[in-house]
Amino acid sequence: MDNRSHKNSAGKSSSVSNPREKNPSRKKRRVSTPVLVMRAIFLVLLVALTGVGICMVTVKPGDDEMNAYRDNGKFYDGISISGLDISGLTFDEAWDLVAPKVKQDLAAFNVTVRVDNRIWLLSANDIGVTVTLEQVLMEAMSLGRGDTAVNNLAVKNNLAQEGASFTVGYQLSDESKLRGVVEGIAELVDTAPIDAIARPIRTSSEPSFDYVEGERGRRLNVDDIVSDIKTAISESNAPVEVSPEFEYVEPELTVDDLKGLTELRATYQTSYGTSSSLKNFNRIRNIQKTADILNGCRVEVGQEISFNEYIGPRYEKDGWLLAPGIVNGSRYVNQAGGGICQVSTTLYNALLLCGPEIEFTERKKHSWPSSYVDYGLDATVSTGGPDLKFVNKTEAPIYIFAYADNVNYIMTVYIYGAPLPEGITYKTEGITEAVIPPQSPEYVYVSEWPEGYRETDITARDGYRATAYRYKYKDGELVETEKLYTDNYNPVRGKIKVGTGDPRLPKPQ
Repeated sequence: MDNRSHKNSAGKSSSVSNPREKNPSRKKRRVSTPVLVMRAIFLVLLVALTGVGICMVTVKPGDDEMNAYRDNGKFYDGISISGLDISGLTFDEAWDLVAPKVKQDLAAFNVTVRVDNRIWLLSANDIGVTVTLEQVLMEAMSLGRGDTAVNNLAVKNNLAQEGASFTVGYQLSDESKLRGVVEGIAELVDTAPIDAIARPIRTSSEPSFDYVEGERGRRLNVDDIVSDIKTAISESNAPVEVSPEFEYVEPELTVDDLKGLTELRATYQTSYGTSSSLKNFNRIRNIQKTADILNGCRVEVGQEISFNEYIGPRYEKDGWLLAPGIVNGSRYVNQAGGGICQVSTTLYNALLLCGPEIEFTERKKHSWPSSYVDYGLDATVSTGGPDLKFVNKTEAPIYIFAYADNVNYIMTVYIYGAPLPEGITYKTEGITEAVIPPQSPEYVYVSEWPEGYRETDITARDGYRATAYRYKYKDGELVETEKLYTDNYNPVRGKIKVGTGDPRLPKPQ
């Protein structure tokens, strides 16, 4: 006989198994016939029959006999399935009578999941719930066809008097479907915990934080819900309803935790109070603008920061002022954003003092050494050119605070984050190992200038070889010396222009 199927109310297919297909995996259904009563009747009959010398005959049917019963046998009087009387019917006749009712019941079966004020109504097909009518019919057919004639007689007599009713129950045939549906519900209603956060206060004149407490999350236990629904399905022939409760998940970081991860790790200062700086208003303003942008920068664990990208391109249209900057390694030329290398250099040195957990992926020296740090400890930047890049490999985010003191002309950078191990500090030093004098100056003769007039076009500068070191201290005692790198600053050959023309020619303006 072919599988029978129909559409349920949700438009999905429900099915009843083909009675011609054996399915021993199906669960036995409950029979209303009192087992104890049947056993009592059997014992009475056994005693009576034994008393008159009648021998018991074993009539336990095998598989072939049971198949014959399916093909030719009829159900004994008093048997009903799902409220329908199948007395005297063949297996196929009973199937045709009961199957529509079973299909109807399966289509109406549902599981209701209530979470908060939301409801999910799940059909049998949604979650892989099925019934096997064949097994119930086989159980009903086996009544009165047991081990012995005496027992069979007792069963048939009891059926005629008391009857036996079977109910076609439900079972979960595809747990993966149920689990998938429950996981989908969990994704909609679960909320992840929110860790406490530390917000650097950029408007403060010194490093400070605004701490915000986190929030706990919640989640449904998918395994428990699947188990509860499976149990309810196996124990009930009515629609099932579950109202799972959430498990609450506390945030990993509290404000107290964060306070221990936002401590001062390192600080560094440079001075831009030289006479040339004091006279250069534009340079000072560029330094101030850069410090204001950098102040409050948060760098996540594993994050790489590019100084050029974070500060942004430096053009006049963006508010950057013209100030001296090194061009072609030989001379100062006014350029937008001139002077901000003081900020990148100060930042670089502060990060060095954080230890090797700050990894530098790009750093370049100036064409010639800077006056505000040891030779070998500078870090130049320019729009579209050299950059300072680093990665935070500490155990927590780091926070950069940058301040330009335009009263004392001090540039200061603070690094906050997870503190260094107890007792550990770092110092840096750039040691000049060699001074390299430049070549003799180049003379350029200009006939348009009066004879004897001289002008320095490029100032001669010594070159240097400098090595940078980082020293690690434990409770004030040096425990490790780390050679970082060696920089070579090329000497700059001077260039002098000399006039060779008529002494009466005017001097250049």
